[in-house]
Amino acid sequence: MAGKDIQDNLFARLNGIAGLGPVVREWSVRCDAKDVFADLAAYAPRLDIAIGPFNTTFEHRHEDAYAIYAFDHPLINVLRDAIRDQNPHFYENQNPRCLVGIEIEYATSSKHILGGITNAGMLGRLGIVVGSPDLIGKVRRIHAYVRKLREVEKAPGEMFGNVGCFEHAEFLALVAQC
Repeated sequence: MAGKDIQDNLFARLNGIAGLGPVVREWSVRCDAKDVFADLAAYAPRLDIAIGPFNTTFEHRHEDAYAIYAFDHPLINVLRDAIRDQNPHFYENQNPRCLVGIEIEYATSSKHILGGITNAGMLGRLGIVVGSPDLIGKVRRIHAYVRKLREVEKAPGEMFGNVGCFEHAEFLALVAQC
């Protein structure tokens, strides 16, 4: 299955869950930005899928972040538990741009996978990396590498502690619980 097909499939499944916040495909940090990310000259990563609420202002960032943290849905609990199982030092992003940031890795380099892990973790309260069956082993090895960086104190203790890596079918099984 191609990356676009995985993205379409996940988007449809997530969008069909009642009570979940807005689900956006190809969500840029620049979308609705009223802060430094509104600058067209600035780098603006794009998540394959993002689930809101969103935190896009500077002056209301604390209220926006609170809305993300106050958002309660069974899927968030399922994802949190699954991510916690992968991270002995689990941590939720305290200043997220969105509720859940999802990156889909299906045919790419190690550097792009590391970038996907970074973007999902830095932008989402919870970060998800979904790998194709062919690539999930590589995704998990890179995720293990960033966890080891934390263990040996080469990265902040909370960095990447909110990221979980799942094979496509495995992630769909989590979503199906809701």
